[in-house]
Amino acid sequence: MCGAQMRSKGPAVPCDKSVDYDAVSKVYDQVREGDPEMVAHILEGFVLDARSLLLDVGCGTANNTLLVARATSSRVIGIDISAGMLGKAQKKAPDLWFAQSTAECLPFSSNLFDLVFMTEVIHHLSDIGASIRESFRVLKGGGFYCIATQSHRQIEKRMTSRFFPASAAVDKQRYPDIDVIEKAMRRAGFVKVSSRPYSFAPVVLGPDYLRTVEMRGYSMLHKITEEEYREGLEALRAAFERGESLTYSAAYTFVRGCKR
Repeated sequence: MCGAQMRSKGPAVPCDKSVDYDAVSKVYDQVREGDPEMVAHILEGFVLDARSLLLDVGCGTANNTLLVARATSSRVIGIDISAGMLGKAQKKAPDLWFAQSTAECLPFSSNLFDLVFMTEVIHHLSDIGASIRESFRVLKGGGFYCIATQSHRQIEKRMTSRFFPASAAVDKQRYPDIDVIEKAMRRAGFVKVSSRPYSFAPVVLGPDYLRTVEMRGYSMLHKITEEEYREGLEALRAAFERGESLTYSAAYTFVRGCKR
């Protein structure tokens, strides 16, 4: 039942069978890390202190959860559907609260949090509208909501889209475009809904990027065919072998709203 008492552990929650998140959790921290620049944009303009209560929806192994906690001194709770991810998170951040839960049915009472946020999670959700409505429910009046995601145009410009073009088509199916998110937020009751695209500083991709691809550290690489993956990986390795400089600027869109 949604709105149940807050808990640190709960009954097993079935994960999306198209991606085995418990399996991904075993290598997740080898290929992903928290992003201070992204966290800074999520928190920008918010006045938070030690009395504030924040919720990280789809916290994974708590990489960004920890960064937010350190940046704000606020109390931060993380939820995730994967027991494997949460096991890693709890070891990494034993002082933080975590709960196994879907985003569509949060185990918290209404009007509890000052800020609810999610980073690169919305495309994993089975019911985006239900998730946004649940986030609205658990927010206090005057609380804020922030989604960090990518627009369809930003997906097209990824480096993975160059080498694995099928992944772009897959992710444009998975990712709701920004106008869809904004409409869902307004329908849920959010006001002052706005979005802001942002491009990070360009970086030259090196061996770490290749290792991440080899480990299928990006979820969309699990959703293309084995042949499409092998062809893309061969093309990527060839680019490195001929000394091509692969420069990429990660781009995200931050969608925000407020509960009146």
